[in-house]
Amino acid sequence: MMPNQGWQQNQPPQQQWGPPPPQQPRGGSFVMAIIVAVGALGVALFWAILGVKELLTEDMHEVDPEGIAIRLAKVGGNGDLLTPLSIAGNVLDLITAAALVVGALLILLRKLPGAFLVAGSVVVAILAAVCRIVYYMQLDWSAPSESFIAAVLTLIVGVPAILPPVTKALKPAAQPQFGHPQGGYHPPQQFPPQGPPPGYGPPQGPPPPGYGPPR
Repeated sequence: MMPNQGWQQNQPPQQQWGPPPPQQPRGGSFVMAIIVAVGALGVALFWAILGVKELLTEDMHEVDPEGIAIRLAKVGGNGDLLTPLSIAGNVLDLITAAALVVGALLILLRKLPGAFLVAGSVVVAILAAVCRIVYYMQLDWSAPSESFIAAVLTLIVGVPAILPPVTKALKPAAQPQFGHPQGGYHPPQQFPPQGPPPGYGPPQGPPPPGYGPPR
């Protein structure tokens, strides 16, 4: 029989400090985030084609300046706005495409700024469409429908990008925190030292008579 077993069992258990690991936020849907990213890439391709097409095609005021001057005099349009509006529209088309591509890639990498970048591209898309509208308003003509369609598609992918199912899915998982529990510092409890039980260890006191070396 080992006399120290009971003494070892009487040792108090070591208390573990620190709050439990926090849980990840609920309500996120990474599947929805992927759908938004794929849709953003498709709309970005539409804007890129539209912007490149406008860059490679001469505007009406460049093809037939005399006819456009007559048209402007007839409808009362401002010819000085045609060139700035055309350039601004082309630049905004390409910016919208770039913002959608970068935002979609960040979403696929689970980066929260990608959702806001896709949502912010809606504003740029609307400005691009407005430039087209104002351009053709000067000539009293109807603007082509491509810009309107592209702006509506951008709105369709931009609004869901900032909804809670997408933004929560892109938030990084909370890391466990170690330390003392909340509510102030709590020093570790001090337990009095416990000696071995009776009968364990070297004998105490003088030896009994007749014990020890002969005198």
